[in-house]
Amino acid sequence: MKPVTWIHTADLHLDEPVKGWKGSKEEAWKRSQEYRQTFERMISLVKERQVPFLFIAGDFLEYGVVSKSTVRFVKEQFRQISGTRVLIAPGNHDPYRPDSVYCLEEWPENVHIFGGEWESLHFPEFDLTVYGRGFTDFTESEWKAPDGLKADGRKVMVVHGDFLVQDGSSPYFPICEQELALLEMDYVALGHIHKAADYRLNNRRRTWVRYPGSPEALNWKETGERTVTYGVLDERGVRIEPVSIQTRVYEKHRVDIQGCETMEEVIVRILQETGAADKNGYHAVELTGRRARELELKEDSLRRMEERLKQAGFYAVYLEDQSKPDFDLEYYRRQPGVIGVFIRKMEERMEQNPDRQAEYERALYKGLEALLAKEHVRS
Repeated sequence: MKPVTWIHTADLHLDEPVKGWKGSKEEAWKRSQEYRQTFERMISLVKERQVPFLFIAGDFLEYGVVSKSTVRFVKEQFRQISGTRVLIAPGNHDPYRPDSVYCLEEWPENVHIFGGEWESLHFPEFDLTVYGRGFTDFTESEWKAPDGLKADGRKVMVVHGDFLVQDGSSPYFPICEQELALLEMDYVALGHIHKAADYRLNNRRRTWVRYPGSPEALNWKETGERTVTYGVLDERGVRIEPVSIQTRVYEKHRVDIQGCETMEEVIVRILQETGAADKNGYHAVELTGRRARELELKEDSLRRMEERLKQAGFYAVYLEDQSKPDFDLEYYRRQPGVIGVFIRKMEERMEQNPDRQAEYERALYKGLEALLAKEHVRS
């Protein structure tokens, strides 16, 4: 029997508003187009690898916000791979509801969208049965296994849900490891978790359970390389290969600027600390450490430095100042008057509220900086 190959993806969230965006509205629009570019790249990979299956395990077309333009674009892409079966299992962000694009739109013949009940599709040329189901609401808290499973032949499952390696619950179709193992699947194509992960089950087929992760970062928690999964099933079992697919990465950096006395020196320090980074991506740089008293890092200063860094090769960079003025707290604490009282009061609050220490510490340094500036003006 000839091998089965596929591309497995999930959690594209096309047209979902970008969360935690740090740039301008124009840059946000450009970012939205990059998600389309990633999807185009995925379709190109399907063509290049000549895979007979594309599994999309939910959270694909954001319910209620996906545009007609994006739906038309997706259909056009699917028509380019007419020889590939596209199997979609809707998730909690794109449930299979009467008013969803899955129900309202007419899809190309090579596309199958699973509804709320388990379905099985048999492909005799591969001796393969694919089992799938989709969300019909935004939460689904009960696991239900498919009925009437074939005992023999190759078996793949495509579903969106929360894989539980221990006993527990979830509002997002909890999938119990022990119950899943009894089904003796060869491969389980999951969606829902945005970080790539895989598991091997302790059963006869050693079922391979895989989250491919989101193929393009959706927020600043999703840093680094993003992938889809290329899979092969043959007489040797299942083999997988994560394939890098993203248009641009998100990266976060912490740069200690202690010892820098000018903005130019801060820029040099940032370039040194981020030298190995892919500057074609999006970079959030948090400035930390003790800041020289004469170095002012107000909003306009940060924006100017961002422009300088773009000139140095960064596609997009966003600076946030979390540094602290290099004050001698011991000296100022002993001073009579408002400054000494302020420091002692803030330190007392930090001691009484350890869970808010970072917040109070920032307030301490900002307040002290303002008080000393007033003292400087008076003098």
